[in-house]
Amino acid sequence: MSPQKTRAITRRVLKELFRDPRSRVVLIITPGLLLLIVRHLFETAADFSTTGVIMVGVFPVFSMFLVGSTAIVRERTRGTLEAILSTPASRLDLVAGYICAAVIASLTQAVITVTVAYWLSDLSTASPPWILGILAMLSGVFGMSLGLLVSAVCQNEGQAFQFLPGVMIPQMLVSGIVWPVADMAEWVQQLERVLPLSAVSRALTAAREHSYGGASMWLSVVVMVGMTAAALASTAATLRRRTA
Repeated sequence: MSPQKTRAITRRVLKELFRDPRSRVVLIITPGLLLLIVRHLFETAADFSTTGVIMVGVFPVFSMFLVGSTAIVRERTRGTLEAILSTPASRLDLVAGYICAAVIASLTQAVITVTVAYWLSDLSTASPPWILGILAMLSGVFGMSLGLLVSAVCQNEGQAFQFLPGVMIPQMLVSGIVWPVADMAEWVQQLERVLPLSAVSRALTAAREHSYGGASMWLSVVVMVGMTAAALASTAATLRRRTA
């Protein structure tokens, strides 16, 4: 893997990402706007905190998944994937470039989201805001890794978009963002424990309840990082030189 090639791919991805108005809205505006809207559905900040803290991480997963799930499909459709893989740049360079771009985009998104959550939506947590910022950034990178894996195995954007309602939205519904997991049926609780998004919601819940998250938060972070690495490795292994 070449650092120079990875940097070049990172710059190109970021340029494409922030040049697209839809991507800018999804990444920068939508998470904070939804936080503000949901905050006003609750009478007090204390009532909002349980849902709000999960939103800080779950929305970055969704937005970055949405961007990542079409990224490689678009590269393939435009012919740039074939062009990149026909150069000395390897599949690892391509995946690393995308994930570096995801870190930068997720960090930008996390700063905005956490600012809106704490200073405009009155979110209150036992952990300091910077902990939530790190978790939000990791959640965004996690979402991008899942999106890239989906994009690598799909033939077109239509197939990629089917994963959002078919896979991601059901996970969100049982993540605790709509209803507390503890109040759900036992079989739903058992299902929630094995879903990828549970690592995100559990980490954020632990950060809300315990100062600096405690052991449970860091365990969830390790699980999240492990799943991110596994998704990226699978993406690199799945990529093939294809033409549109």
